[in-house]
Amino acid sequence: MSTIKLSGMVSGLDTDTIIKQLMQVERSPLNKLEQQKQKIAWKRDDYREMNTMLTSIQSLANQMRFSSSFTKQTATSSDTSIVSASSSSAATSGGYSIKVDKLASSALVAGSNVAIDPKTKVGVDGSFEIVGPKGTKTITVTADSTYDSVLKQVNASGTGVTMSYDSINGRFMIGTNATGASASLEIKDTSGIASSAFGLSTPAAVKGSNATIQLNGQSMDFENNAFEFNGVRFDIKGVSTSAVSVTVAQDTTAIVDQIKSFVNQYNTLVDTVKSKTTSVPSRSYAPLTDEQKESMTESQIELWEKKAKVGLLYKDDILTSALSSLRSVLMNKVSGLPSEMDSLSDIGITFKAYSGGNTNDLGKLSLDEAKLKDAVTSNPDGVMNLFTRTSNLDPKDANYQNETGYGDRLYSTLSTHINKIIKRIGTSTVSDAVDSSQLGKEIRTINDSMSTLKTRLQAIEDRYYKQFTAMELALQKLNSKGSWITSQLGS
Repeated sequence: MSTIKLSGMVSGLDTDTIIKQLMQVERSPLNKLEQQKQKIAWKRDDYREMNTMLTSIQSLANQMRFSSSFTKQTATSSDTSIVSASSSSAATSGGYSIKVDKLASSALVAGSNVAIDPKTKVGVDGSFEIVGPKGTKTITVTADSTYDSVLKQVNASGTGVTMSYDSINGRFMIGTNATGASASLEIKDTSGIASSAFGLSTPAAVKGSNATIQLNGQSMDFENNAFEFNGVRFDIKGVSTSAVSVTVAQDTTAIVDQIKSFVNQYNTLVDTVKSKTTSVPSRSYAPLTDEQKESMTESQIELWEKKAKVGLLYKDDILTSALSSLRSVLMNKVSGLPSEMDSLSDIGITFKAYSGGNTNDLGKLSLDEAKLKDAVTSNPDGVMNLFTRTSNLDPKDANYQNETGYGDRLYSTLSTHINKIIKRIGTSTVSDAVDSSQLGKEIRTINDSMSTLKTRLQAIEDRYYKQFTAMELALQKLNSKGSWITSQLGS
């Protein structure tokens, strides 16, 4: 049953305010638990941010484990207005000479001038047949049909043709969607409506034409203005009077960009981990309670919480261990490779040295881009082996990692520490989720304590109200007796 409350009816006291103030003192342990829970939620968010960074580098390392990332080919045309080219993973290095004598064309019928408004009605009944590359369709025209509705009926016929209206010259045109000699179009107009109303007629089937090119001096015909050869796609765009050269070579720029991206991401990770693990938390800035927030502006709350979130991962064991492990695998040479190409320093990647009292760059990678480009150009296979080398040893063998390339080393090391973070925070995206992770279990324990404490606080609050209610009833009785005595004395 709910407690009966007589709030200051006799005494005139603001009982609710008094009890609220008393409960603020009683709520102090609950506030501390809520602050602990909030810190854990913020800590989870910090871990999640770090996991995102680690996962991003891991994805890049995963690509660098495989030779396909280092054997990409790029195709370059000497005149892209005539021929453009793109290479696939199956492309091989080489050169091609292409002369375009004729482009492939579609079958096209251009109507005579009819100069009408497409939105007006045709005004007569009739029908005609469209015989296109994908089949035959009868187009029905009524007096109420508009020119535009007939046009749409043709385009939706599924015969592989497209009809359009040339408003500049006042005529209809219809053509096949496909190109080449096999692309055929015929209009069978027994009623005469296609020619009389739309100006379209074909005494016989109209056909497209093939493209004619000379590839490395060999004449060839194609139904399309594109073809593939040796893993290279050639798109023909114009007729040429002389041959266009297309060169397919290893995409060294992509290799350099990939390695540069890794160095940049790694250095960003070093900065972030250092910031997270060396920032000392301030005891002066605990998470705000709901009561504290009520007396503050949004900007004040935001500034306070920004300071309260500092140092949540101070000296964190997972992050400091991750940096140490990554540094170790990057410093060690790759066993079994030639001495001139068995370490990152051979391609211009070194760890920055202590200089002039500057400690901010310690642990970061330095990249000599000129040396990297030279290594990729002069010895692309050597650079590839640095990252993709595999070992025949058992993965549990102490020498296994030394025989593997940097791609696999990075991937496995990052996987280990990513899994450690997941074990600590779980996989949920909810910051205060209760799960089997370490922080999830901590939140469950806090929730249980908070539930018990809230029950006790409710009992305390009910007791206060009972006590004040009893006081009010006692005062009421005293007032009644006082009034009776006064009335007796008066009489």
